Amino acid sequence: DAVRNRLSGVWFTGAAMILGLMVVQSLLGKYGDRTQDAWGWALPTLMPIVGMIVSVLGYSALDARVSRFQVRKSFFHIALWLSVIYLGLVLLTLLIQPVVGTDPIALMHTSNLWLGPFQGLVASALGVLFVSTKPKEKQENLASSATA
Repeated sequence: DAVRNRLSGVWFTGAAMILGLMVVQSLLGKYGDRTQDAWGWALPTLMPIVGMIVSVLGYSALDARVSRFQVRKSFFHIALWLSVIYLGLVLLTLLIQPVVGTDPIALMHTSNLWLGPFQGLVASALGVLFVSTKPKEKQENLASSATA
């Protein structure tokens, strides 16, 4: 539960910041008549993973067996840093637009070259942590594990 809660916090905070920035930019007319294109980039960039997290949290809220699972701390840290880096790259794509001086939509499409594969890595790591069904081992084996 602790691992899921921490990762959920990272994703909900990061997605809220990115989508909030997109709302402000859209309202200020940054994308002009291409606002739909901008959102067409942002939503598939964030929502598949956020949707998976919400679904698993909803399911696990109803399942008393969930707290009996374990996750290695090292794998949690890998998933956490992959998430932070991915969300940082998405945010960077939005924040660097004025500096680059190119069309914002073109920059968004270009960023898919690295965000797409990176999203696959993040989704795989989070999928393992959020849908883990490996039962906890005996107490002596938990020293290097974090509770899922």
